[in-house]
Amino acid sequence: MTCSMTGYGRAEAENDKYKFTVEIITVNNRFLEYQFRLPKTLSPLENTIKNLLATKFSRGKVNVTISWEQEPLDGAIVLDEGRADAYFKIYQLLRTRFGLEGVPSISDFASLPDLVKVEKLEDDPEKIWKILKPAIESAADAANAMRSAEGQNLVKDMISRIGIIRKVTAEIEALAEQNIHAYQARLKARIEELLGGAEVDAQRVAIEVAVLADKSDITEECVRLMSHLEQFESSLGESGPVGKRLNFILQELNRETNTIGDKSAYYEISRRVIAVKEEIERLREQVQNIE
Repeated sequence: MTCSMTGYGRAEAENDKYKFTVEIITVNNRFLEYQFRLPKTLSPLENTIKNLLATKFSRGKVNVTISWEQEPLDGAIVLDEGRADAYFKIYQLLRTRFGLEGVPSISDFASLPDLVKVEKLEDDPEKIWKILKPAIESAADAANAMRSAEGQNLVKDMISRIGIIRKVTAEIEALAEQNIHAYQARLKARIEELLGGAEVDAQRVAIEVAVLADKSDITEECVRLMSHLEQFESSLGESGPVGKRLNFILQELNRETNTIGDKSAYYEISRRVIAVKEEIERLREQVQNIE
């Protein structure tokens, strides 16, 4: 199924200790790229998350934001004994050097910075991953659902434009013979103008006109154009990433259309060539959104 590269998904996961919110936003990109915004504690899991998302997305820029609503506060309150010893020695030094009286009280020590601290218990990455993984999968699936829905809308639009190009191409092909006649008439008129009434081998001129007129035949280009349209429409119905292939087919469509335009000596064909190129450009804009 053809998918867009634009999508959004959100999911949450929690237990009695952890609560995470995962948001995934995907946008257009030539390749598969990632951008993470994670709490520092989750940084070691970045590659694991990337490997999981690689099974969900094939193309596009994937922006992942994970918020940790309340990181665990469990830990042990400990005294920094080395720092306490250093503070006490300073008190003794001050009392001896300046003849001060008294000893530091408990309140004096309690007010000293970094003397008492909370040693946070290390979080187990495996336990965190068990909670976090289902949320990432749910957010990715939600983003893919949006990408799929938008992809189907794009497909409908592109199929309608393919129909327009096919119809106009059929009209161009029907005018191919008139294009040859118009080319012959223009060429004869030009030769007569250049000769200025001088005698010329009529048979030789007829041969040259026929050869050059044959080069103005657009039937082959019209056939190839129709074939490329079939390939484009067929690719839209396939599953998996097709955006790069569609872009290549569009290049071929544009090349054949340009050749028809170059060979055209008939106004009605030139006018239709412009219409086809307009539709190809609209298809190109849409294909940039396809995975």
